[in-house]
Amino acid sequence: MDLRFLVRPVAQLLATACRAPLVPRRGHKTAARTKRALKIAPHDSFLPDRAAAFPAADSIIYNPPASEASPAHTPFIFLPPSDPRRSALLRMRNRPGAPAPHAQPLTEADLPPRMRYKHRNPRYNLQEEDVAEMRRLRAQDPIKWSVNRLAQKFDCSEVFVKMAAPASREHHEWLKAKMDRKTARWGPKKTQAREDRKLRAELVYRGQL
Repeated sequence: MDLRFLVRPVAQLLATACRAPLVPRRGHKTAARTKRALKIAPHDSFLPDRAAAFPAADSIIYNPPASEASPAHTPFIFLPPSDPRRSALLRMRNRPGAPAPHAQPLTEADLPPRMRYKHRNPRYNLQEEDVAEMRRLRAQDPIKWSVNRLAQKFDCSEVFVKMAAPASREHHEWLKAKMDRKTARWGPKKTQAREDRKLRAELVYRGQL
């Protein structure tokens, strides 16, 4: 059989397809069009019955979930003794291949890695003479003997230094003026960022964030 009879129609078909103009297709280029395209009408069970007065006193809209909830969703400690989910959880735990909880004491390798953070141990190493010396140094030169330096010298916490030897009012005013001179050089972005940080802190303290 001569292959020229098969090659020629294929070549003509490819040439015709290459010369054919491309038909533009319109897509969802905006968020509004995509939202309208994905908008699906609610199920009939969510809609009220137009024939009767809605909502009726004895009408109940029941929409069961797609799948039944697993008893593992409720913690075992919150289940009452008569709850059948307790037996279901016990069966799940005792099935072959499942690790039995508390069957043997846990070793160090079974536990997660220990958290390594700095522990603060209370120290009661200061006497009345030390507190008096701390106050004298703080009143003598509050810039040189700062809270951090006094805490290092007397081996105590910074909170204790602030309580035992607070700074004078003149030193607080000097610190405030120094901070005001520093904030005066800030730009609008840094100023707005600091204001937003204060607002977020207030929302956290009020439990709104």
